Amino acid sequence: MKLKLLTFLFLLLLLLIALSFASPQDTVTIALNATKVWWNDSVSASGVAKYANGNGISGTVNLTVDSTNYLCPDTNDGNWSCVFNAPLKIGSYLVTVKITNSTGYVFQNSTSLKVSPSYGKNPIGSATRVVYELPMLIQDLNGEIRTVLARVIVWKG
Repeated sequence: MKLKLLTFLFLLLLLLIALSFASPQDTVTIALNATKVWWNDSVSASGVAKYANGNGISGTVNLTVDSTNYLCPDTNDGNWSCVFNAPLKIGSYLVTVKITNSTGYVFQNSTSLKVSPSYGKNPIGSATRVVYELPMLIQDLNGEIRTVLARVIVWKG
């Protein structure tokens, strides 16, 4: 019994030593200037790509929002940035950055973006728009009458 315990402890010690000498991983970060936007708003994405040794990854930067690809300026020092328009449909989207170095190796990371209407007195977003609120009475299918606020967006053009 003691031999099994000693063997287990020895293997555990070897594992801990191996983990302490494990090298750090290559990293790619991605950040959006906003994670909740109006449809078709301008969104800025940026980040840093570094090898495990701390050097910046140089390469081609591709940004994908669901199935739409955006070719961004290449990175020479690991810092990258890209601007794109939010999708025209309301929903949650996966934003993925892929950086391909000179040897063809791909480094990537993802984050989420929510495109939604956020109506109110102070609408979010960069487009010039006005939101009008109008209280209304509606009748549910079960016969109940409720008060709701109808909000109408008007774009100034």
